[in-house]
Amino acid sequence: MELIRNTIEWVATDTMGFIAAIFPYLLVGLVGLWLLWLLLGYLRVSQVGLADRQPAGPVVALPAPSADATTAELPNSPRGVPYCAFDGLEYPAGARFCLACERDLSLDCTNCGATLTAGDASCYRCGTHTGAADSLHG
Repeated sequence: MELIRNTIEWVATDTMGFIAAIFPYLLVGLVGLWLLWLLLGYLRVSQVGLADRQPAGPVVALPAPSADATTAELPNSPRGVPYCAFDGLEYPAGARFCLACERDLSLDCTNCGATLTAGDASCYRCGTHTGAADSLHG
């Protein structure tokens, strides 16, 4: 009985009272940080995958536009090849993000020429399979 009484008196002191008042806030803060860590981890995995992968081949500049081009657009890249429309760089198959500006890469459909995001599994216009989903899992 004496041990229980001494323990209760020790907890009732000012120092332990302060710790007991702060403990729930510390616990909520730690749980909040843990949940934020889980959320950021989920978003990273869902957006870029588990491992940071470098492109399988070299990054090259897109060919210059022909002399008879009347518009100031970027030159056309070969169909089915990911490219950055902002930087004018062509990436190997399977790349999804530009290494220079970190934007999503574009991809022209091999069948109809529609401009797609490099991560799209199929063309929104004609339904042609792009192969992007295969390169992510393999």
